[in-house]
Amino acid sequence: MSDTTTSQAMQFGLMSVSDVTQNPVTGETPSEAQRIRDAVTIAKHAEDAGLDVFAIGEHHNPPFFSSSPTTTLAYIAAQTERLIVSTSTTLITTNDPVKIAEDYAMLQHLS
Repeated sequence: MSDTTTSQAMQFGLMSVSDVTQNPVTGETPSEAQRIRDAVTIAKHAEDAGLDVFAIGEHHNPPFFSSSPTTTLAYIAAQTERLIVSTSTTLITTNDPVKIAEDYAMLQHLS
């Protein structure tokens, strides 16, 4: 009997639910555009720090910015080399589950 078990290394990463919330130190609330730029910067720094994964969530109402996480993740993937991009929240009740799978499969292929 042969051992066909494959081992996978543990992966570490960051996730965001794509919130636009008040900075607890300054009291300022960034614009959605700034928060999107910040998410991209954080993802790049995550890769630079040696993390494996960056995930972002899908939301369609304030105080969240990411109604199209695959677009944001594709942008991040284009600016990183080895970072795995993924979802941290996917709203399958508001989307076609097959389309969701297709979008993330294509994102995985391209990244």
